[in-house]
Amino acid sequence: MELRGDLQSFPLAQLIQTLDNAQRTGKLSIEGHLGSFAIFFQKGRVIHAQSPYSSGLPAFFDAFLERDGTFNFVSNVIMPPRRITQSNTSLLIEATGLADEYARSGIHTKPSELHVSLAENDSDATVTLTADEFLLLRKAGEPESFDRILKEAEFGFFRAWTALNGLVDKNMITLSKSEA
Repeated sequence: MELRGDLQSFPLAQLIQTLDNAQRTGKLSIEGHLGSFAIFFQKGRVIHAQSPYSSGLPAFFDAFLERDGTFNFVSNVIMPPRRITQSNTSLLIEATGLADEYARSGIHTKPSELHVSLAENDSDATVTLTADEFLLLRKAGEPESFDRILKEAEFGFFRAWTALNGLVDKNMITLSKSEA
């Protein structure tokens, strides 16, 4: 079975439900403004995903950033090992929640256009960082594009976005949009 289309006409959540109901095995490829994504299905269940920034569960969630891309499903592929074990229903609930939260943030800049820099902070106050915030802070030592940080951190857009917002809230970094 081969299936092609665009995500505006056939949203990703609906597409995943369709493949689940039909119990299809294969690879769903997605091309969009952030790059290439792949979601692998075995008898309708999501078993693995890949994104430009990560693999496994974070990559599955990152695919939901693409709302205007195109997709192609093919059955004749070599399947990767299972790295995702949650039910499709729980995956969809979490993914759509993350995507909606990101959409409400009002920031719709490509990661390659967003720059991260250390903030000027003269405060002596103690700051508690999460492990993800610490990792991103280490990578932001020099002005760096969010795209490059994502590729180096390898833990997915939504996880990195959460840590980035935490660092902004703590006045540890600043974000700026690059001029093209």
